[in-house]
Amino acid sequence: MFARRPTIGMDPTARFPRRSGAAGTYLVLLPCAVAAILMARNRVADASEPVVGDEAVAAHGEERLVEVDAVADPGSPADVEAGVAADEAAGAAPDASLDGGEVIVVTGTRSATSLGASPVVTEVIDRERLAASGAETVADALALRPGLWLERGIGGTGVTIQGLGPAYVLILVDGQRQIGRVGGAIDLDRLGVEGVEQIEIVRGPGSVLYGSDALGGVVNVITRAPREPGVGGEVGARIDGWLATDLHGRVDGGRGAWRGAAAAQWRRGAAHDRTPADPATTISAYDDARGAAQAAWRDGDVWRVDLGADYLRRDLAGVDATATGAVLDRRNLIEIAQAHAAVHRASARTRARLTAGAGLYRDQFVLEQRGGMSLDRDEETVETLVEGAAQLEHARGRHRVILGAEGLREALDADRLSVPGARWRAAAFVQDEWRAGDAYDWLIVPAARLDHDSQFGTHATPRLAVRWDVTPRVVTRASVGFGFRAPSFKDLLLRFENPGAGYVVEGNPMLRPETSVSGQLGGEWWAHDAVWLAAGVFDHELTDLIAAVTVDAGGAGGPQRFSYDNIGRARSSGAELAAAITRGRAALELGWAWTRAVDREAGRRLEGVPAHRASVAVRWRDPAEGLDALVEATVTGARPYYLTDDPQAATLTARRSEVRARVARRFAGGLTAFLGVDNLLDAGDDHLDVIAPRTLYAGAEARR
Repeated sequence: MFARRPTIGMDPTARFPRRSGAAGTYLVLLPCAVAAILMARNRVADASEPVVGDEAVAAHGEERLVEVDAVADPGSPADVEAGVAADEAAGAAPDASLDGGEVIVVTGTRSATSLGASPVVTEVIDRERLAASGAETVADALALRPGLWLERGIGGTGVTIQGLGPAYVLILVDGQRQIGRVGGAIDLDRLGVEGVEQIEIVRGPGSVLYGSDALGGVVNVITRAPREPGVGGEVGARIDGWLATDLHGRVDGGRGAWRGAAAAQWRRGAAHDRTPADPATTISAYDDARGAAQAAWRDGDVWRVDLGADYLRRDLAGVDATATGAVLDRRNLIEIAQAHAAVHRASARTRARLTAGAGLYRDQFVLEQRGGMSLDRDEETVETLVEGAAQLEHARGRHRVILGAEGLREALDADRLSVPGARWRAAAFVQDEWRAGDAYDWLIVPAARLDHDSQFGTHATPRLAVRWDVTPRVVTRASVGFGFRAPSFKDLLLRFENPGAGYVVEGNPMLRPETSVSGQLGGEWWAHDAVWLAAGVFDHELTDLIAAVTVDAGGAGGPQRFSYDNIGRARSSGAELAAAITRGRAALELGWAWTRAVDREAGRRLEGVPAHRASVAVRWRDPAEGLDALVEATVTGARPYYLTDDPQAATLTARRSEVRARVARRFAGGLTAFLGVDNLLDAGDDHLDVIAPRTLYAGAEARR
């Protein structure tokens, strides 16, 4: 464990003061207090209240793979209603689901639609499953899913999809692009799940709808919409065996055409150290305070306006140790502020939407050497993003056509850049959903997008997706598409000198985008009302990958010089299987993924990607008794890392077996108590397989 929090020079308040946690406490206490008052005022004992919604949801497994695409706009009730109307107007086939009800999603067609109208596979984790798993963050929610892999580092936790790392996965919140990548990854631990309605994971390229960064897939976090009518609230608290705490509260409601919500959360936990003999910490301490607000106005089914804002203050602290024995106190103070607005207008066959969003990311990084100053660092990074989009959708006959345009401006100012970076990007896209066949059993969706970037020029990304309902119980789908990732500001403008080691790293402003061609093929079979099976294969071919190159070998007292160039090639292919079985109150889910990810230039496996990953989940729900229990387990194969001078000599991690469990009991009046354990087998290490140790936790929530 680290002995002290780092300061800045001689003055601990020079740029940000030591924190006692009081600010986060006050931020969360206000909505918690209001919510508690509302619940106390309205509490009515109701012993018959079900533990988790409608049991019919479990007809094919609580969390199956479903045919939805990525989401560009939050799935509010108005979006759902509009999606049904649009599907009916376009002559959509009935939904193939067997639970007797139509499943409505907000799809990668950038429009609300029914489950039966989408050709692309995506995994959906709904709010009920998030609560049952005990996940606190989006990273927790994705941790045990087959086919996904989380990579934890100093910069946070990123997700790998189908063998493609965090730099190739686009992270959205309510369709808004997230900023603040560190080492190519958006830290998923900074995204809490208390205000989340569902998480949608699109596997495969999404650049045709979202542009850059979506080569491997898209993760979209959909936040909860305010309730209407009436007023309600909730409060919750959780503490674990390491004395990490989580307090959260929410108040929401509606009256007439208006509705709104306010929420806050405070999370705090100490650092973890798996090797006490080493002064370095394994996982950083964190102190998070978040506040969010939403407002919506609706004029019948024609007009709707949505507004939202979010602020996060995240304080990370840890200790690093160098090979020479130096000990360094590390601290990051991260602030993220975001806001968005959307205006919708809908008629019987046409819908239009205008959206705008802005984000600010600020990271103040301090590194202090104990007993010296030669390795001290004090750096600041400020990133901004402003984006806007317009979309028009029209349904006629068997076709639904979507036209859209987007624009964004992003800027980055960091101490390690040679100059501040700025770029703008404009894009236009078109998509046609064509329902063919006498029984509407074919859905053919061609789409294309054209991006123009001020850094690298113009880039096109087409895609063709097809869905065939062979029978009401058998569905197949296939797609082929192109993707790209724009060079980051670090790739373009980095300027880093290390005189002690004798080298310089410089960016390359002439870089081209990384590109991919990908194919997906899969199917689902409802073998029985309570048995669902799915299988799929994928292949990604990546070219023009950006890699480090030697520009000058140095010598005669001069430093070595490194830069970046488009020289890499890689391929990731594999297969995925899934099954869900339900019987009465019990449900069983099984998953397995095989991935072959290869660096084609180096002729070796991609670093950090496991070849095999299997998962199992067992759930028991008894609404009459108010019980809900879930056990999840995964087994992940060894992962290669290249740590020596021999480029072919791989260091393999141990196979990881990870188990977590949670049991909850709901009482009358909306009170729920829960008890759980994460990482029951205490998997992981302090270097290549970084994961929090075995953790017991307990807590309670009250809702009204």
